[in-house]
Amino acid sequence: MVFSPDNLNADSSVYEVIRVKDGIALFLEDHYSRLKNSISTQNMDSVFSFSEFKNKIVELISINKITEGNIRFVLSANKSEINWAFAFIPHSYPSQEEYRLGVPTGLLFAERENPNAKIIQSNLRDKANQMIKEKLLYEVLLVDRDGMITEGSRSNVFFVKNGVFYTEAAAKILPGITRAKVMECIQSLSYKVIEQSVSVNEIIEFDAVFLTGTSPKVLPVRSIEKTIFGTDNEFVLELIDRYDLMIADYLKNEKSV
Repeated sequence: MVFSPDNLNADSSVYEVIRVKDGIALFLEDHYSRLKNSISTQNMDSVFSFSEFKNKIVELISINKITEGNIRFVLSANKSEINWAFAFIPHSYPSQEEYRLGVPTGLLFAERENPNAKIIQSNLRDKANQMIKEKLLYEVLLVDRDGMITEGSRSNVFFVKNGVFYTEAAAKILPGITRAKVMECIQSLSYKVIEQSVSVNEIIEFDAVFLTGTSPKVLPVRSIEKTIFGTDNEFVLELIDRYDLMIADYLKNEKSV
């Protein structure tokens, strides 16, 4: 095993981005489970048990004395050599104003090569970053060849209509850890969530839209291109509170161990 920061951006490497809050890596068991799935799709060998994976992250947090931020783990295989790296990476969390007013998004007609595995795709990432920069967006939503919105370039997306939540089926996207936790929260609130495709032509029919992800958590969307959405939707606001409570409970449980 080789610690190699140079492999942090290698194409076809599998990776995980994990949020650290109060010195604790959030939902680490879920990240590890998804990492194992990504490794299996690439025919790689797993290099860490869960306890070893967790200990590396705890050590990294301790060495850097960083209690708030994002850690990225990358694993790549080159012939018989396995390269891996844990590192804190630059992060940008939404401001309170962005949570209150929502964020602007655009549409990018592109698809992931293997949506169920968290694999670095430099070409897709570069296109998304360029569009975000040029149009002053927070995120771009990927649109497939059938005109269906699948997910964000670095997030998952939910649509809300009459108190019902809609999101793309897990088989067609990279199912985020935050997405899974948010769906648990929706169900705990006794609301309905439907996994189905949403067409670009249908977005005007929805009351609200929000993103989920490691950094944004649950973030209201103000606009998709020229279509404007309300950002004070009662169902979304209730969900934001429930997800924050889930995080608080997780931290409390980890600190008590």
